[in-house]
Amino acid sequence: MFAVKEGWAWPVVVIGPPEGWDGPVGESVKYAMRIAERAVSRQREGIQGKEVVFLFSSVTDSAELVERIRTWRAMDVMAIVSFGGQSIDRTLHYLCRDDGPAVVYAAGEDLNVKNPTTGAPYPYLFALDLSHYARANALAELAATELPQKKVAVVTDGMSSRLAVGANLNVGFLRARSVDVLDISVPAFRQDQFVSQIREMESGGVRVFSVWLDAMATLSIWRTAYINRNGSVVYYAGDPHPILLDAEGLVVVDKDVLLERNEKGKDDITVMIRDLFDRKVADPVLAAKAYALAKWVIGAYRGVSVADEASIAHALGRVIDIPLMDVALAINPLTHRPTTREFGVLRVEGGEYQSRGAVEIFSAEVEEAIETSR
Repeated sequence: MFAVKEGWAWPVVVIGPPEGWDGPVGESVKYAMRIAERAVSRQREGIQGKEVVFLFSSVTDSAELVERIRTWRAMDVMAIVSFGGQSIDRTLHYLCRDDGPAVVYAAGEDLNVKNPTTGAPYPYLFALDLSHYARANALAELAATELPQKKVAVVTDGMSSRLAVGANLNVGFLRARSVDVLDISVPAFRQDQFVSQIREMESGGVRVFSVWLDAMATLSIWRTAYINRNGSVVYYAGDPHPILLDAEGLVVVDKDVLLERNEKGKDDITVMIRDLFDRKVADPVLAAKAYALAKWVIGAYRGVSVADEASIAHALGRVIDIPLMDVALAINPLTHRPTTREFGVLRVEGGEYQSRGAVEIFSAEVEEAIETSR
């Protein structure tokens, strides 16, 4: 804080995870970001003659955050990195999206960083992850490339807006790729009856079921297709779930599995933290994300000639060469998210989720999450 008070450093607030800073999760974030901070301090010229200092803050509730934002604005904080979780992130969305400081979400999958009225990104909101609905793009791309001649049934519960929106997007992306699609809505109270219709759909040429239901309903659909022995494949639109490990051949896409299974990338961040701070990192994937976020913010400060709130926000939307393990991310100014992210493809084989390649998704083609409410 001394360097900030004396005007020798650019302050960047980092809101900690719900678990706090002192546990293994918080330490994974803190030490990774300090690597990037240390690299700037070791350069004689710094950034416009200053260092970048990450101020690790604990915020417990939204009411406290309102007061903190006032304090940070008075300190000329121009950027906030948030690991704070859903409640804190939504409050930041409301408080900062139009007036700053810039907020960079460590995740942001379930937040809308675009203004739904204009379609342009909010000037002060950014996210490392693509929207939740990127999986609609990923499943469509997977079906179109792996099974291009197969008819796809997209199945959802029309009573669930989150599932229905994803399924509708999935249908649209499949049709845009010239895939023959059946669009099927099944309310939860009729899902048992629907299972009996699967054979009829297979007789009509369906060989892929893209399922936007819960894991139990998906397992029922897989079990029926498996018994029918028509070679149908089931895609599950949720996250990998243990209950589905008996569903041999079932396919799921996942945004983090490529990082989780990148042993070299995990080793690299682990070694950097050990060598600089003599600490063992508990969560190397989270540490790698934290390091990427730190480099993203530092890149924005490097990208301006005069640092003020608006110019830093503008620069955050144009940073390139952000290192996320062995991938260099570039931010799309039209989405305020990485231009592309890869989703890992997992297939259930022998009771395990086996990696079976990846699908590259462009943020400009992804629909934002349902509008964040306040």
